[in-house]
Amino acid sequence: MSESTNTETDTGPDEFQVAATAITRAIRAINNNQRPGDGAEFITHLLATVAANLGSSDAVTAGRPGSWESAGVIDLLRSTVGYNDEYLLTYRAEPIEIVVNSVYEFDDLGMFETYDASTNHIGQTLFGDRWTPSRDRLTLNQLQQIEDIEGLLAELEHTDRAEYQQRLTATVQARFEQLRTDDPHRYPEHLTVTVRFVNDGPTPDGRTADLTDGWGSDLASRLYQHARETTPLPGSDTAPDWAAGQRHADTLLAAGHWPHLRIPTLAHYGVPTTTKEN
Repeated sequence: MSESTNTETDTGPDEFQVAATAITRAIRAINNNQRPGDGAEFITHLLATVAANLGSSDAVTAGRPGSWESAGVIDLLRSTVGYNDEYLLTYRAEPIEIVVNSVYEFDDLGMFETYDASTNHIGQTLFGDRWTPSRDRLTLNQLQQIEDIEGLLAELEHTDRAEYQQRLTATVQARFEQLRTDDPHRYPEHLTVTVRFVNDGPTPDGRTADLTDGWGSDLASRLYQHARETTPLPGSDTAPDWAAGQRHADTLLAAGHWPHLRIPTLAHYGVPTTTKEN
């Protein structure tokens, strides 16, 4: 049996001691008829709440899942939240948070490639053979001209990402409300879902935000994956589509959704003659 650490830390009292004191006070109040219930029920519901806040019963025993203590805890949890955590969320006391980086999302969706494609098309239209990716054949005035165009496209990209964040949040909330309507016992009224966007890069010490992924079976992962697959994208108002094995950016451009067409001062550059516009 492992020893528990119950010493004080540099930042304050040890969490074990704080929890033990609070639980002792609560059960003492129960035994003195100062609060309803009984001690066993209190402990059982408390453990279920901890599991629900962590996201699963297995998360409670993740540190040493093969121990006899873990087996006892899992048995107790299964008697409360179900063998497969069917009723876990009814005990959750914290909001479910979905953490998203819209820069990563746009990169994965190929959206940045569409802004680059607009820049390249306009550069070729303006400068013909003088246009190259290195831009080393352009004059200073021409460089300034294309940089001004890139500035307009960068403003559009910023606006598009802000719009995408709003749309993804709305998609998450709509899906969650549908799940609650279909199964109100599994998704009780007190349960809430929030979406938080973290669009900055790593911190100075190299850490990145703990982003939600779409590979888990927990509610946050399922809502995130649903939103990624169904949120309409700015500019096309359609969900992501990787038809016929194409890159998503190619699908957008082939359908005529070139970013510069949405900028009044750039729309007259049209699209390449090999691309059909809807």
